[in-house]
Amino acid sequence: MELNDRKMKILQAIISSYFDTAEPVGSRTISKNYDLGISPATIRNEMSDLEELGFIVQPHTSSGRIPSDKGYRLYVDILLENQKAQIKKIALLEDLVQKADRIESLLQDIGKMLAKETHYATMISTPQYKSSKIKNIQLICLEPTKLLVVVVTDGNTIKNYMINIKEGIEQNILNRLTFILNEHLYGLTVEQINLPLIQSIQKYAEANFEVITKVLDVVCQTMQSTDDTDIYTSGTTNILKFPEFSNINKAMELIDTLEEKSALKTLLYSMTGNEDGKIKIKIGEEIEVAEMKECSIITTSYCIGGEMVGVIGIIGPKRMDYMNTISSLKYLINSMEKKLLKGDKGS
Repeated sequence: MELNDRKMKILQAIISSYFDTAEPVGSRTISKNYDLGISPATIRNEMSDLEELGFIVQPHTSSGRIPSDKGYRLYVDILLENQKAQIKKIALLEDLVQKADRIESLLQDIGKMLAKETHYATMISTPQYKSSKIKNIQLICLEPTKLLVVVVTDGNTIKNYMINIKEGIEQNILNRLTFILNEHLYGLTVEQINLPLIQSIQKYAEANFEVITKVLDVVCQTMQSTDDTDIYTSGTTNILKFPEFSNINKAMELIDTLEEKSALKTLLYSMTGNEDGKIKIKIGEEIEVAEMKECSIITTSYCIGGEMVGVIGIIGPKRMDYMNTISSLKYLINSMEKKLLKGDKGS
């Protein structure tokens, strides 16, 4: 529902004041601090209308008003519509992005920096590739009958697997097998590893047919695995600084929820869907997780090579600074994706 200009300005003033003070807002506060050109009596009447329409509510212990979830939703929708070009530069972020050698390290550092910048909690998922490409394979002998298979994919994501072999194998033979694997598989997705290619690799392996077959099995498992996506969280204790979470039991319930990686992953991906790079916001009752009903969550996705592979989320109180948080998130995504598009995606 659209509001007339005067009601919208009063709603924005209430949200702005409540953001600054976390205290319910009265008509005198608006009249004194915001130059709206109308009397306190008129402001009171307009606030009464806003309350009747469901955009503000009255807490039990105060004569003032605070924004409702519906009020925040209208404010955020208008903000997203009008804030297309604003991006807030984060000091030191570009240096951090340039120095990162692996995407996992980059994501962890970014989560910490974003939590420090916004003073909220952050959640970042590791890449979930739909068409991941092989970058490098290494075979390392750990014991006479044990091999470590190291598979490196897009974004320098590294997976390690142990395989058992029947008898020892010399390092020069391992080097040859490593060369064969990289020669045939570099830059391929799992869909491109077909039977003729496997048979060709097995032929080159000669007497080491069984070893190369086991290695190929774990390589394909690595490329097909999407269930091991991790979630990095940072700044969870920032939540305790806000008066909305002064009830220690509620605060601890929220912090415990932020440690439930499976639930966070479901929440992040359900919010983002398939819309690459779009900012999505859920407020209060819109969030499916019961412990987060006093929060707002802002999410967006990040891409590697044009493919959406992960999600970044920021969680804070409903009166969070949406404008600065969205601007910081946009700058972060721009810097990340520039880095990941350079060279060999993370090298």
